[in-house]
Amino acid sequence: MGREEGMEISLYIERWWKEYVGGTDDTCSLIDYLTNREFRHDSTVEIQLTKILQDFQLTATREIEEIRQTIDIYYVFGEGFQLDIHCAINLLMDVTAILLECQKNGQVRMLDLDHTYKDESAIIAIKAESEDVMLLKNWMADFIQNPLRYDLAEFCPEEEMQEIATQCQAIVAELTIDEERHYE
Repeated sequence: MGREEGMEISLYIERWWKEYVGGTDDTCSLIDYLTNREFRHDSTVEIQLTKILQDFQLTATREIEEIRQTIDIYYVFGEGFQLDIHCAINLLMDVTAILLECQKNGQVRMLDLDHTYKDESAIIAIKAESEDVMLLKNWMADFIQNPLRYDLAEFCPEEEMQEIATQCQAIVAELTIDEERHYE
């Protein structure tokens, strides 16, 4: 299901976006990464989840401790400009929520994710193989079970970390993995 011309679809992830998910400096880095494409008014830009994860050095070979403590997680723009991620779990929460949005609505306007973004033609669709969705779900499951073991806990009180984990659990619970076909 996608957007049709002139039809407004509300952001499915709106209940989470901009509270704990979608409101960090790492969100801005992800938005910069996602908008670093050529958008055309008449088409949606498809981005593979595996490409996003690889571009931020997030692969299946990563040790969970490297995710928990944000070790060497960054994106290199163009000619060597490195964009560091401060808390990997923030990036993973955002990617998970955007993937869920794409699963529910087929795509998402960058303007819905960042209200300061001016290009209304900037529409993306994250596509994912089932293995990549499982990897993302596994990382998120670790956070949900162990939120205080993540570097984000250095900046948030325990009660807030538990609330973030609860919201992540709700997001992850809605992600689907279609074993019959790949998200292509």
